[in-house]
Amino acid sequence: MPNARIELPQSLTLPCVLNFVRELDYFSAHDRLIIDLPPKAFFSPFTMVLLSSKIRYLKQHCKDLTIIFNGWEHHGYLSHMGFFSMCGFDHGKDLGEARGSTDYLPITEITKAGFYEKASDKYEELPDLIQRHVDRISGVVARDRGENKNLFDVLSYSIREIFRNVFEHSEADSLFFCAQYWPRSNKVEFAVSDFGIGIRRGLGTNPNFRFPTDKDALEYSLLPGVSGKTHLPRTSSNWFNSGYGLYMTNRLARNGGNFVIVSGDSAIHFSKRTKNNYPTSFPGTAIRLNLNVEEIGDVQGRLQEFREDGKELAATIKGSGNRPPSAMSLLLRREYQMKL
Repeated sequence: MPNARIELPQSLTLPCVLNFVRELDYFSAHDRLIIDLPPKAFFSPFTMVLLSSKIRYLKQHCKDLTIIFNGWEHHGYLSHMGFFSMCGFDHGKDLGEARGSTDYLPITEITKAGFYEKASDKYEELPDLIQRHVDRISGVVARDRGENKNLFDVLSYSIREIFRNVFEHSEADSLFFCAQYWPRSNKVEFAVSDFGIGIRRGLGTNPNFRFPTDKDALEYSLLPGVSGKTHLPRTSSNWFNSGYGLYMTNRLARNGGNFVIVSGDSAIHFSKRTKNNYPTSFPGTAIRLNLNVEEIGDVQGRLQEFREDGKELAATIKGSGNRPPSAMSLLLRREYQMKL
C-alpha cells in the first residue's frame, strides 16, 4: 500500500492514546508511515511505554513497513527516557541507560534471567528475587522511605504483584517499565508492558476462566480468586497463585489515584468512583498506576479491608474455588521479612 501520514494528538489523554495505538493497526499494511510528533505534547510514563511498545511490535512483525518520526528533534525528554530506543530506532539513550533520579526512572527492560544476580539465587523462589528488585525501584520512586513510607509500601506491593503476574502468567521473558514522580503535585505514575500471551489467554489456561472477549477477561482478571493457575496444586506455601494480586493492586491504586489495564482489544480505567472501558489494540498487556501520595493512607489497613471484601466476593465467583489469598499476596515488605 502507498505511504501514509498520521499525527499524534496534541492532547495525549488516555482515550486519545488508546485510540491512537488502535489506529496504528490500519497503517501497518502500508509501506511507509510518517508519525508527526506535536512539538509541545506531554508524554507521561504510560504514554511513552504504551506507544513505544506498540511501535516496537509493529517494526518487528511488519517487515515491509518503514516508520518515521517527524519532529523528533523537539523531544529531548523522549530521547533521554529511551523512548526512541524502545521503538527500535538508533537515537537517544538506550533502554535503561539514563541514570534516573529521585524524580524518574527511564524506560527499562527487565528479563526473567536478570533477577538471578548471584549463584545462590538459583535456590530462591522467583517471587523472592522479584521482591528484592522491586524494593530498589520503589525506593527510588518513593524518595524518602521514612517520610513517604506509605508510598513505598504501596509501590513495593503493587509492582511486585504486577511483575509476578507477567513472569508467572504471560509467558513473556521480559517486561518494560517507566516511572515519574512530580514533587509539586505529589503524584506518581508507574507504567509497565509486556509482549506475553495477554490476559484472556493467560486466564484461559484455567478451564474455569475461558472468555470469548478480551473485555470479559479483563473484567474478571481484577476480581479476587480469578487466575489462570488457581486450579493447579500449590507448589509453594508462601507464593501460590490465589488470584488476588491484580485485585488487591487495583484496589490500592484506586484508593489513592487510578488504575489502567490494557490487553488485546480492550482497556479498563478505574478511579475511586468511576470505571470506563475503551477499545484499543495492544499485543500483550500494559498497566498504569497513578497515585496521589497524599491520599494513599495506611496501606496495611487498606490491605486488610480489601482482603475481607475479596473473601466475600470470591465466594460468589464460579470457578474461583474460593481459595483464600496467599500469605505473601497480603504482606507488605517489612512484614514479609519478619516472617523469614
